[in-house]
Amino acid sequence: MKNKLFYIDDNSSIPLMGIDFFGVIDRGTNVIEVKPLTLCNLKCKYCFVRAGDYTNNFIINHSYLMKQIQEIIAIKGNYKIEIHFSPYGEILLYPEFFDLLSKLINIEGIDTISIQTNGLLLNDEIIYKLKFRKHCRLNISLNTLDANKARYLCACDNYRMDVLLSNIHKLLDANIDVLIAPVWFPSENDEDIEAIIKFVIGLRKKGYTDKQLQIGIQKYLIYKTGRKLKKIRPKSWKYFYYQLSQLEKKYNIKLKLGPIDFNIHKRKSISTSYLKKNMIIEVTIISEGRWERECIGKINENLGIKILMRKPFKFTPDLIGKKLAVKVIKANYRDNIITASFPTK
Repeated sequence: MKNKLFYIDDNSSIPLMGIDFFGVIDRGTNVIEVKPLTLCNLKCKYCFVRAGDYTNNFIINHSYLMKQIQEIIAIKGNYKIEIHFSPYGEILLYPEFFDLLSKLINIEGIDTISIQTNGLLLNDEIIYKLKFRKHCRLNISLNTLDANKARYLCACDNYRMDVLLSNIHKLLDANIDVLIAPVWFPSENDEDIEAIIKFVIGLRKKGYTDKQLQIGIQKYLIYKTGRKLKKIRPKSWKYFYYQLSQLEKKYNIKLKLGPIDFNIHKRKSISTSYLKKNMIIEVTIISEGRWERECIGKINENLGIKILMRKPFKFTPDLIGKKLAVKVIKANYRDNIITASFPTK
């Protein structure tokens, strides 16, 4: 079956809040997470959302996104806002990325724009376009400096490590902050993590500050629906932080980063606290999802919901517009993401 690409705009009737894999997510802080697409140029062996494999993909109209972002800023207050692009895919594949950025830079109160990317699509033109007056930071997924290992981990035969490292230098020279964000796979890239730390230290010795160039080592986590590296098992959080402490002492560098390092603080949010786990609610089906056993429902005009369909049920076009009773399986006070299952029993 040929993959479909859905374009979401004002006319789609699909809300941009409530869904984990696209739209806008509010976690009760000054950071607004924006997910404009689901397309990816890689199929990393460890990807927790299986990006690059979706049966259906989604792209959101930038003006429709902008409207939702402005509504959230009006609630949070137009000061010290960070817009964080963190798609279930690769942001540099978003065809309207710079159209959206051109609008964001004119919004009062947005102080920082952070961009999560694998960095492989960076080039001189993109770096030049990122040189705008807002504080900009690229969070680059880089798990090793070894090109062959990177090709293996990212399932990418043409992974150009030399080009990526060159572009990191160019970003820094363009006064664009960089955070290198490796995932630590126990026994797989232990030496690579230390090599990345040395790489960061070497660049800082050339004059880049710890704010211009940061390193944020991530713990490897396994998700039920994600891809998993064979024979690699995550360590406990306690042991992970112990390892970071040991490396901090060894290299005299801060590795345990928290909200304060990024000026993240609590802020008024769009609450969905009235929705509780195990509640049965009625929703209107408005779209198929990424997979054949996933669809999107609408709770109200502003709030959508992801619905997981249990066997033998799967999405069919005749479901569009119908009302279904679904069971909430994910809803908490920390964000506005809601997931339900069908049928309810």
